[in-house]
Parts: sequence; C-alpha cells; structure tokens
Amino acid sequence: MPSNDFAAAQARLHARRQQREAAYRERLAAKHSAQAESLSRLPFPFSSISYASLTAWETVRGREGTRPAFRVGQVDAELLDEELLELLKGQVGEGVKYFGTRLGDEWGPEILLVLRAILFKLSMWDHDASYGASLQGLRYMDAREQALDRPAPKKWQKAVYGLVTVGGRYAWTKWEDYLVEQEGGYEEV
Repeated sequence: MPSNDFAAAQARLHARRQQREAAYRERLAAKHSAQAESLSRLPFPFSSISYASLTAWETVRGREGTRPAFRVGQVDAELLDEELLELLKGQVGEGVKYFGTRLGDEWGPEILLVLRAILFKLSMWDHDASYGASLQGLRYMDAREQALDRPAPKKWQKAVYGLVTVGGRYAWTKWEDYLVEQEGGYEEV
C-alpha cells in the first residue's frame, strides 16, 4: 500500500471519528435539553432540586453506552499480578530467613503490604497499568469522560484505587488473622 493511500485512509478514519464524536455530543445535548425542559415544568423548589439531582445522577452513572472491557484479559492481568507478587514474596522470604527463621511468617502481611505498595507505585501510579495489564496491552482509563478516546485516570482516582487494593487487602488479611486468633488458632481434627 503506497504511503499516500495510507495517509488518506488515516485522514478518512480521523474524519469519521470526529463525525461520530459530534453526533454523540448532539444526541447528549438533545437528551439533556429534553430532560431540562420536562423538569422546568415542575414548581420552583422541585424543578431546581430535581434538575440538580438528575445532573448528579448522570455524572455518577457515567457515559451512555459504555460497554465493559474485555473481562478475560482483566482476569488474566490480575492472575499475572498475583503470580508476580508470589514470586517476589518467595524471594523476600528467602532473603529474610537469615535474620530469623519465623520472620517471614510473622511479618508476612506487612511484607505483602510493602511489595504491593511498591508494585502499585511502579506500575499503576507511574504507567496507568498494572504489570499484568501492561503485558497484555491493557491500561486503566477514566470511563466517565465523554470523549471517544478516554484519558488516563486522575491522581485522586489512582490514590483511591491504591488505597482500596493495597490497603484493603492488608486490612482484610489482618482481620482474618485476628479472627483466627480469637477462634483459638488453627486446630487439627
């Protein structure tokens, strides 16, 4: 394929994307104006409250027509991340065994917390994709945006995601350990 044909095809593709984007924005504007018109017929306090709540709902609900991403790839990415974490945990366990035989067992949740935090910083925070996701060409994005090519997540979204995934798993592990100790530990039958 000659380079000028390829460039022309790219230009046509770009023009089609812009047309789709413009059509989507027109449909969205028409929908919002119809909703605003129907809500304006309500008496004063209800019209402003209902329009504000509808606007908030639309913001929370997200983009119309968003289809979920390929879920099998996401599951594979999570499995790759967990496998990497297990490999790193084994390496750290081998390294700390010289400081004490039970040090890896006693501080296991804290070691996993540090490893998860490091992996989160080096992969998700810096590159918008976990290690497993980047191996498969996936990345996290903000699906609430109206544009067809969605931007990367904002810093606060990454921070909340990190708090939930890294801190949440650590809190869950500590909660499980606490419940096991309250039960009396593991007992053989």
